[in-house]
Amino acid sequence: MAEKLPGESLALEQASELIAREGAQALHIQDDDEYTDGLIAGATHASAGDLDSELGELSKDASVSVVCLDGERSGDVAAELRSRGYEAASMEGGMDAWSSDKLPLQPAGDHEYEGPRRPGPLGQ
Repeated sequence: MAEKLPGESLALEQASELIAREGAQALHIQDDDEYTDGLIAGATHASAGDLDSELGELSKDASVSVVCLDGERSGDVAAELRSRGYEAASMEGGMDAWSSDKLPLQPAGDHEYEGPRRPGPLGQ
């Protein structure tokens, strides 16, 4: 079973520490049109209204940090996960806070990179 989280919501520093060092899972509940910079590395993505389809990706053996764009919707999803037996908390400030703190991101898998390309065989 997952280690007990300190509360129903996590400050950005707590969430990033849990994800980076404690092996907590990140669950993004951003809609596709809300992707700006990418995802927290290793995160599972689900639409807030389609949580059931992604529950198979989450383990009850590790805590879950629920992340939305601005921290407003993640609390409801974290509460729903807790009612289903997960150790879950929402991340305060959401991806807006994560990005403004310049914490690492991975590009969203189904979104094509639109930045500059390097010359050479890999950048073609």
